[in-house]
Amino acid sequence: MTLYLDTNVILARFAPTEPSHREAKELYQKIEDGKLEAVTSSLTLIEVVSTTGRAYDRYSTAEDMSREEVTGAYLKRVAATPNLSIIPFSGEITLDIEGTQVKFPALYAVAIEVAAKTGVKTLDSIHVASAITASRIYSDRVDYLVTLDKDILRRRSEIHDLTGIKVVSPGELEANQKNIHQ
Repeated sequence: MTLYLDTNVILARFAPTEPSHREAKELYQKIEDGKLEAVTSSLTLIEVVSTTGRAYDRYSTAEDMSREEVTGAYLKRVAATPNLSIIPFSGEITLDIEGTQVKFPALYAVAIEVAAKTGVKTLDSIHVASAITASRIYSDRVDYLVTLDKDILRRRSEIHDLTGIKVVSPGELEANQKNIHQ
C-alpha cells in the first residue's frame, strides 16, 4: 500500500500540541519502519520550511537555534525520511490558452484539472496532482491521500471520482487498516 502524505500530516507528526499528533506520529513511524510506503510533493518541503519558519517567532528563545537552523533541521528530517519519496515538479509542457502559448510544469496542468473539477484550493490541487502523478507516471499506485485538511476531506468524493485515490485522515486510515486485518 502506498500513501500520499499531505504536508499537514507531516507537520502534525512533529507538533505534540496538534490534536492529530498521535495518529500522525504512529503513521509516520510505520513509514520510517518500512511497514508502509509513502510519497509527497516537493511542495511539501517548501511548506515545511515556511510553516516552521513562521512558528519560529512564537516558540523560540534567545538561546535557541536560528530560524535558518530550525527550518533546515526540519527540511533535512523530512527529506531524509526512509520510505518517503518526493515527487518533483519536473517536465515542462506548453498549453494553448485561447491562442496564447503558456509554458509551465506538467504537474500544473494536472493541478488545473483537479482545481476545476473538485474546487480544492491552489496548493491542495498541487498535492492532489502530485498524488495522481505518482500513480500515473512513476507507476507507484497511490492508494490513499492522507490529510488533515478539512476542505480536502470534505471533497473526498470528488477527488476519488477524479483520481481513484481514497482520501482519509490518519485516524481513518488507522481504522481502515484495523478493519482489513480483522
